[in-house]
Amino acid sequence: MAAAAALVRAGCLDCLIEALRAYEALRSVPAVAVEATAGAARTATLVAIRERELGLEDSGALTEARQLAASSPELSAALSLPIEVADTLAGRGAGSQIVSDAQMLAAGPAFRNRIEWTESLRVRADENELSAYLWLAFNCTYNSPTDAVIETLNESVPAWRDTSLIRFKIATCTAFRTPPLKELLEGDPRFLEVTYYLGLAAMIQGDLDGADAQFERAYTWRSRWARVANTRGTVFMTAEEFERAAGFYDRALEVVPDYPEALLGKVRALTFAGRYRDALAATDVLLALERWYVGDARYWRAMNEMQLEQNDAAWDDIERAARLITNAEVPKLAGIIAVRREQLAVARAKFEEARQRDESDCEVPFYLGTVLVEQRDWARSAEAFISASGCFDRWQETIEGQMAHIRAGAAAGVLSERQARQIARREQLLAGLTRMRATSWFNTAAACFNLTRYMEARQYAMQLLDDPQFGERARDLVSRIPQGTGTR
Repeated sequence: MAAAAALVRAGCLDCLIEALRAYEALRSVPAVAVEATAGAARTATLVAIRERELGLEDSGALTEARQLAASSPELSAALSLPIEVADTLAGRGAGSQIVSDAQMLAAGPAFRNRIEWTESLRVRADENELSAYLWLAFNCTYNSPTDAVIETLNESVPAWRDTSLIRFKIATCTAFRTPPLKELLEGDPRFLEVTYYLGLAAMIQGDLDGADAQFERAYTWRSRWARVANTRGTVFMTAEEFERAAGFYDRALEVVPDYPEALLGKVRALTFAGRYRDALAATDVLLALERWYVGDARYWRAMNEMQLEQNDAAWDDIERAARLITNAEVPKLAGIIAVRREQLAVARAKFEEARQRDESDCEVPFYLGTVLVEQRDWARSAEAFISASGCFDRWQETIEGQMAHIRAGAAAGVLSERQARQIARREQLLAGLTRMRATSWFNTAAACFNLTRYMEARQYAMQLLDDPQFGERARDLVSRIPQGTGTR
């Protein structure tokens, strides 16, 4: 009994599971059967809470807790509220993600009874290991305490606050605290769930290699861990490794088939990997959920349909997305689709809408300028291309800064395979940016020439005299500018 209690205090999930097995075995010993049954019920509840905090598969621990509690009227009365409270903690807390309608519904009773339950848990907070943990877990989840309040909550459980069980809860309350979590893992290598939080901390710091190393440890510990598989997919998306990202999203979906974030991640990964038909199939699965990311699903469906030249279907989907999402990406994509459908007036309106929503997107004024050229609106097209050119300059500085940062992070000056891929992708972006800027300069020169703004026309054309694409046309334009035109 003492060994089982020590395992509970140790607090790691594997420790709790081992304690539960010990209590279950001790139930057959008449001298401690009642106490062992109570310990098993409380520990099973703690196992269920930890599984939900981490987003692990449901092992049936809470069902077992209910069955054990029902073995006696006294135990049922003592554990009725703790088990009910534990059932509302699904998918909530630091590092957690709501992944289903059932999890959202589970939280309903907690919101309705928040004040009453908070008081009931406070009165019994220091009674046993479960009451102490629930006191903190419920407040962390539903009362959003500040750091100062968290310390006050911890003072309410003096018999338990120094245990690793409670230290873990404090370190993962409304946010995760890296130093205390590292101390837990260093003090007890069984505390492998900590690696998940350390991976999240590394992601926030932009350390993708460090994040993936921690997630690899977590995933090796529990391979059917949908939340970690999904998060690893996000790491690979950030690292621009789209096929690997899609693979980990699939692993998450093997465990939780209706995991909306993993489905959306898979759609995006397949799109960037150029697997447009597969991405469309994934959007159908996401849309079948009906309530999750419907606007996003319509947007990505339109994107993939456009890539497959299904422009009428793409237009229908982007219009549906526009009714649900109010960002700049939706009218931008709508403008591109409208151009492909030869609806220039519609495209112009969409690009202008996108520009109003986000002035930092360099491609939008470029696309707008292209439409305005087709409409022979020389003054507006020149303004759009001048804006795009300046934006491209700033964009180039940003990309070059990213490349310098990646190179600075290379061990002993040697790029890793991942870093080399990131550099290569940015070099491709710079090449595309260079071509768009050259196009902007030439179209600005041509528009200014048509407006008889000859000095500006010469200024932009002169930058392209040696350009492989526009050089000949730029030299011809310069030759046709009247001599002695002054400021015009």
